This record gives sequence, C-alpha cells and structure tokens, in this order.
Amino acid sequence: MKMFNYLKKYYKLVISFVLGVMITTMVGYGVGYAVDNIPSDGVSYVKNNKTITVKQALDELINTSLTRIDDLEAKAKIYKYAYLYDAVNVGDYVDYDAGNWTADVPIPSVVGEFGGYKANTSKNASVVCWEPRGTTDLKGWRVLKKVNNQVYLVHAGQPECHYHKNGYNDTSIEALNKRANEYKNEYAVSAHAMNYQEAYDIDKTELDVATNNDLRKTGAFYYLATPYQTEDDKNWLYGVRQDGAITYIGYATGLATGFRPVVVLKAGILTTGKGTDEFGQPAWKLVEMK
Repeated sequence: MKMFNYLKKYYKLVISFVLGVMITTMVGYGVGYAVDNIPSDGVSYVKNNKTITVKQALDELINTSLTRIDDLEAKAKIYKYAYLYDAVNVGDYVDYDAGNWTADVPIPSVVGEFGGYKANTSKNASVVCWEPRGTTDLKGWRVLKKVNNQVYLVHAGQPECHYHKNGYNDTSIEALNKRANEYKNEYAVSAHAMNYQEAYDIDKTELDVATNNDLRKTGAFYYLATPYQTEDDKNWLYGVRQDGAITYIGYATGLATGFRPVVVLKAGILTTGKGTDEFGQPAWKLVEMK
C-alpha cells in the first residue's frame, strides 16, 4: 500500500513537471515572459472544436491516471492473497476461531442438553464425555469438503457433549444442528452438526468398518445428526466409533457423547498463506475482502 501511495505522489509530480515544462516552452516561445506569471487556467488550446485550458487537461490526466492506479491497487490486494477455496485441500487445518466458553457447564444428563466444558477454555479444543467410549485431544478446525466455492470446516475433535436417549431422535437432531451455530464467527455463513453422509464421504467405508483416516477417526465416539431407522426401531442415531467406523447408537437410559460441529465459510474468503493456529498447529490464515 505504501508503494501505491508513493506512486500516486510520484505520478502527480511527473505530470506536473512535464506540463510545467510544456507551459514554460509555450509561453516563452509565444510571449516571452516567465510561466509563473500565467496560471494554468489562463492557457488554453482548441481540441475537437472545444476550448480546453491546461488546468482542465491536467486535472483530467491526473484523475484518469490515479483511477487506474486505484484499480490496480484493488486488484493487487487479490493477487497478494489467494482464495481459500483454491489453496486448501480436504483435511488441511484452517486457523478458524470459534471463541471461548463463558461458563462452567457439567456433562449433561437431560435429553437435548449440552455441556462438559469450563469457562475461559477454547471452543476449538476437545473435552472428555464418557471415557469408556474413548477420548480425544484433537483440536482446531479442518477442511471437511469444498462445494460451490465454499469451504466446509469440521471441528477436529469434540468441543462438548450432548445427551441423547432412545425415543428422542428428532429432539437430538434438531438440538445438534441448532447448537452448531454456537461456533459461527464473522467468516461463517451457516453451521450444522456433522451428519452420516459427511462422515461416509470421507473415505466411503461401509457401516461397522474401521478406518485409520483421522479426518473421521478421532479416538472417541461421537454422534452424527442423522437417524438410524429400521422397520423395528426408529429411535437410534448414527455415530462414529473410536476406531473410525460408522455405526448406530441408542440408549434406553441415555448417554452423553460428543458431536462435531461443521461451519460453512462465506464464498470468496481469502488466505494470506500458512501460519499456525492457537495450538501451534500449521494452519491456513483467513482474511475477508471488505
């Protein structure tokens, strides 16, 4: 930006100098006294049957030139950065910040509720929900997919716990998707809880087949916001096991387990390149065109 400001000043000086010399030459040749005695709006010429003063010509030339420099400056801002959509690959970490928790909330024990985190801790980190079903310390945000010029980010681990039990599929799915909005910031346009299709699309492994793909496998069991329905039972949810396999889960007495929010970034988000996130992990930096 400093270079462009410098160019603007330089351009004005050059134009002023050139036209000043022209005026001096014209006046000196024509009337024989110093140009300082004749203002630029006092010297004119005829172009296309129209009388134009030197001042008008100078103003037009400067304004046209500076407009072109302003256009170049705007384009250079885009060239300086890159579109995030073009730069990232699925699985990459992105320096997205969902903020911090503002209160202590225990692991929930009521259908549809969330918790398991402490005040002043990062929403970008993970929590422990139920140790027998695994734990994870994965943190930050990763590229889940890229669709129609928009980047979808998924929490690398599980930022909180959700309580679900048999007979409350609709309640849980609605609650999970609504809760994902807790993780939106100025770069996001929408949010939802990770669902069966998104988990399946990561590596296309079928039901109950384990995977080492760490975009799906976190080391802990987590819910997916999709109902598992059979002819006999429509009360279960899909989930992902500790070994990364997609399965289904339903508890008559209830259970608090993690979930993974997904945020959809605005189209046209830019990146300044790779840096690190708050945890020191290599991650793409974000910037938004204003």
